[in-house]
Amino acid sequence: MITIIRIVSAIRIIIMATKKSSSAAKKKAVKKAAKKTNTVKKQSTRNESASLFGNDESAQASLQSPVSHSEGSSHASKESGNGVYLFLVLAGILAIGYLGYVKYLKPKAPTATTQTDATKVPADAQTKPVADSAEKKVEETSKEGSSTGFLTDKIASKKFTEASAYCKSVGGVVPSKDDLVKFAATAPTEIKTSEDKFWTKTEIDKKSGLAYRFSNGKAPKVDKATSLKVLCKN
Repeated sequence: MITIIRIVSAIRIIIMATKKSSSAAKKKAVKKAAKKTNTVKKQSTRNESASLFGNDESAQASLQSPVSHSEGSSHASKESGNGVYLFLVLAGILAIGYLGYVKYLKPKAPTATTQTDATKVPADAQTKPVADSAEKKVEETSKEGSSTGFLTDKIASKKFTEASAYCKSVGGVVPSKDDLVKFAATAPTEIKTSEDKFWTKTEIDKKSGLAYRFSNGKAPKVDKATSLKVLCKN
């Protein structure tokens, strides 16, 4: 871009110099035209005097020679000035056009590294998001399935007589044995492998109730005064 600006500045300087030279040539042409007018006037005077001499051809030829010479020189100077000006303008336009083509329009051949990078990046960009989204879906599905219908974040240790009131306070109820058996298939790993016993709502007698252990699927009889885990069903 800086090179183009320098070239344009140089062309402008050349054009200004050419204009000055052409204006100087025009001034010279005006002076010569004035001289020509004076010469013509002198010529008319000489012609009048020459007519007095009749057929003196040598005198008439000498009087007409300065006029033709001045006309030819003025035309030559004008044509030469215009030709130089047009040549410089065309050369500047061609130079600017070539530099612009080379800098902005000429296509560049891609290198081997850019081609390999272009092939690698889309593959990585496509595989990683797909894998991440699949993992997220599996995690979300497992979480939704494991906690559906049960308040797994509100597990507490309570006595049998306290279990019902506690579940009611957190917006749920004490589940039955069948509810816990069904939930075992989709329960989180920490609950499914737990050796703890969880109260059910089943009361065996006045002193004991039925509990459930997820690790072995057994439902033992436990004293109501014992503190066991309570997993409430919403």
